[in-house]
Amino acid sequence: MSFETLHPLYRAEQVGELDRRTIAGGIEGFALMQRASAAGWQVLRERFPEVRSLTVLCGAGNNGGDGHVLAALAAAEGVAVQRILLKGIDELVGDARRAADMATAAGVGAEPWTSDMTFTGELLVDALLGTGLSGEVRGAFHDAIAAINASACPVLAIDIPSGLHADTGAVLGKAVHAAATVTFIGECATGGRQGEPGHGA
Repeated sequence: MSFETLHPLYRAEQVGELDRRTIAGGIEGFALMQRASAAGWQVLRERFPEVRSLTVLCGAGNNGGDGHVLAALAAAEGVAVQRILLKGIDELVGDARRAADMATAAGVGAEPWTSDMTFTGELLVDALLGTGLSGEVRGAFHDAIAAINASACPVLAIDIPSGLHADTGAVLGKAVHAAATVTFIGECATGGRQGEPGHGA
């Protein structure tokens, strides 16, 4: 392999610090979330151009926020969106709440996660758990990941496939099997650069 094809790897803490510095430099956190989601939407359209319906599974925090914004972008382009919530909108705060409200304003419905629900999208978007995960996946998140993996639909993971440890790539109990992963800022263990698909997990 040529050294010209190599890219730096960043630990989750380093990526978080880059985010903090960017925000301190005057770029609003929600603006970063919108940029990330726009990059994710662009990759989705390039990688899965025929898709006309999505199921977006949203957790809490910024990773879930990315999913909400992507859902809003998809709806604006005429794509049918099923939005499944692992965390109720009323429980969200900060940028994640703004993102959820943006999707609602765009006309995207919201369904709370239940173990017997049916995914209606041709493609699943994993926006459940981000790079901050350090402990084993449990409860509803574990069940949702199992349902994603049991589905015959391809999966696009946002930031990192849910259930992976960002620094080591270890599976923390249960992890999403993604056909593609869109990561942001720098290269991580799953292999993607900003706005580019990484390797399936």
